[in-house]
Amino acid sequence: MKNATILLLYTDRYYLIKQVYPFGLDLIADDLRQHGHRVTIEYPFLPDPDPELNLLKILKETRPNVIGLGIRNLDTCLSCEPYGDYVGNDFRTFYFLPEIRRIVDVVKTHSPEIPVIAGGGGFTISPQAMLNDLGLEYGVTGEGEEPLLEFVDVFPDREKIRGISGLAYRDGGGVRVNPRKAYSFREGAFSNGREGRFQFAFETTGLPVQVKRGCNQRCSYCVEPIIERGNIVFREMDRVIEELKTLSQSDDGIRKVFFVDTEFNLPDLAYCTRLIERMIQEGLHERFGFASQFLPKPFDSEFAGILAEAGFSVILTCDSFSDTVLRRNYASYRRRDIRNTLEICEQKGLPCTLSMIFGLPGETYDTVNDSIDQMKRYGPGPLRRYEYTVGGRIYSGTRLCRMIEEKEGLEHVYGTLSEGYLAPCYFCAPESPFRLKQYIEERLGYAIAYDNRYDPAAQRSLALAYLTDQGRWEDVVSLFMESSVSSRLAIYDYLFRRLTGAGRAADARIISENLLAVLAADPGGDDREWMSLIQFYLSCLRE
Repeated sequence: MKNATILLLYTDRYYLIKQVYPFGLDLIADDLRQHGHRVTIEYPFLPDPDPELNLLKILKETRPNVIGLGIRNLDTCLSCEPYGDYVGNDFRTFYFLPEIRRIVDVVKTHSPEIPVIAGGGGFTISPQAMLNDLGLEYGVTGEGEEPLLEFVDVFPDREKIRGISGLAYRDGGGVRVNPRKAYSFREGAFSNGREGRFQFAFETTGLPVQVKRGCNQRCSYCVEPIIERGNIVFREMDRVIEELKTLSQSDDGIRKVFFVDTEFNLPDLAYCTRLIERMIQEGLHERFGFASQFLPKPFDSEFAGILAEAGFSVILTCDSFSDTVLRRNYASYRRRDIRNTLEICEQKGLPCTLSMIFGLPGETYDTVNDSIDQMKRYGPGPLRRYEYTVGGRIYSGTRLCRMIEEKEGLEHVYGTLSEGYLAPCYFCAPESPFRLKQYIEERLGYAIAYDNRYDPAAQRSLALAYLTDQGRWEDVVSLFMESSVSSRLAIYDYLFRRLTGAGRAADARIISENLLAVLAADPGGDDREWMSLIQFYLSCLRE
């Protein structure tokens, strides 16, 4: 198809809680546009709470020739979600596949003639099972730019389609998955800027930048080597710096950059050290704060020093303090490495969040207690905090999955061993996720809060941001007037800035005066501060 109209659907419902921008879909859209195709990225869970209403409107307005489904995650991986929508035997989580299935059903019902092709990290983990579960004919494993472009170019020639690298497709009664090509970074990515429909995510969660692909680690539970593969491929450093400099000249509201590499300090410190030095030389640390995930090893004092100078925050992958558990799960670091990195971060004043997992293979009460003792020794404070999950999610193709398939540790499995391990299923030792979490909290003396509920007021605020990022100004003003005070307050600052930035001063005045009048009618505790802020914003419009 030449000059095709392509609709890419971002199917991650968790965006309603944590606004992670669809980085992979944007790469694909950028590539397709450079080859002459018209591409729209849409989020079917906004602005209306009913995704079917949103989707029908999207299909009517875009009239696509091809639809791509971006499946980022199957679930949250977390087994103790207090507000989760999937309840198992002593665990609870958010499970996204039923909603994705609903999206597919709506598309097939109302636009059965349009080819639908799935992809993304969640799809790549279990392509055969995903095609069967969703009732689709095509999917792409791994990097989607080249395969989807080729699919659009050759459709509906089935013989040519079946020759596309990385394609999963139905063949007779089964599913075939073609081998993937080696990944290489494409020159000129994002030459036309980022996807504006998710601008709000850049300000809340951060703007993602990628410097390499691949993961050479062997952690028992992790799917990253399946999705990214083991060979590490770097971008040209000049391209990374050029992208950051371009971003620094864009929206002033974007203050955070998150490097989305699997682990920033792999395979060694050479590339990342030179990159950060270049960033400092260019003054980019004066424009942005930076964050990424790191392993405790390799890490040294000199490296920590330049991280601190550049304004980095470190998210430290630290599955356990117990060498027994680390060894059993093929971690490349040990307790001494974790402690060394924590002490270096403290010396350099480097903010550090430790990300831990309790309940992996090899975990016992002794190893749990050992980790808790170390967490107390290196306690939380102004520059150190902890996050932990309970139980290892079992995904197809991982070492943990192979262990279960060999009938080892079945007594510690919680959930359903479904085809392709699509349904939430956890390994958790020495007892169930809920009971282990309670034990940890009692010994630790505090709990890690997971306030991950779907809040209607927050969803309405996101709907307003989403409409704003699409430039649907009349809809924005109308929906703002109909929203609750809490929804309006949560998004007011963002709307005001975007409206005035787009030359919509009259609309900015309307929402400001409306909100001011509502607050003045019955002022409460914080309302007077809000009223002062709104009056200040209105005064800016008069200048």
